[in-house]
Amino acid sequence: MGEKKYMESIRDRQGTLVIIFINLVFFIAINTVPNIGDKLFLDPQVSMILERPWTLVTVFFSHEIHIHFLGNMGLLYFFGSELEKITTPKTIFLIYLIAGFIGSLAIIPVAYLIEWNDTVVGASAAVWGIVATFAAMRPNVSILGGKAKHWAVTLFIMNAVLAIINPQNLGVGSGAHAMGIIVGVMIGYCLKNKQTQNSYEDRR
Repeated sequence: MGEKKYMESIRDRQGTLVIIFINLVFFIAINTVPNIGDKLFLDPQVSMILERPWTLVTVFFSHEIHIHFLGNMGLLYFFGSELEKITTPKTIFLIYLIAGFIGSLAIIPVAYLIEWNDTVVGASAAVWGIVATFAAMRPNVSILGGKAKHWAVTLFIMNAVLAIINPQNLGVGSGAHAMGIIVGVMIGYCLKNKQTQNSYEDRR
């Protein structure tokens, strides 16, 4: 009985767990294989993006430090698992990719404006997109002691405050984080409307 529940638990969040596993593989590689980060992290200079276009994607599967990895994967696990209950594993993965990719694109103009001369790393835009999608679909569901909508708003405000306080070190990711949330909210409302429409048609 215990094994059955365990397998059901994995099946119910398989899309979320696959994304976490990919992030874990990247995290281990980055911290064990010399210089692999040079091939995975995003250098927001246009010339470097043209040379390594895949980094627009690999950046949001990459982390350098433990606290960054654990924070993002913790949010992804809790919100992704809940979102997967009302969508599908494929939907989770697509939202992660879309929010992450648009977040990567948003980094480019911000880096230019603040004259950023380093690489960028982290999955926050993609993960926050998952959080925002669930918040838009089920705003009043409680997760980790707070309503989903309050989590999304808190992340958005925190991102803005940190960008203002320390724009040179934290501002480069602020555009990506904000876009992740905005994209997530838009996708969430679209999915919610679609589910409402399907439910209405089923009742006819």
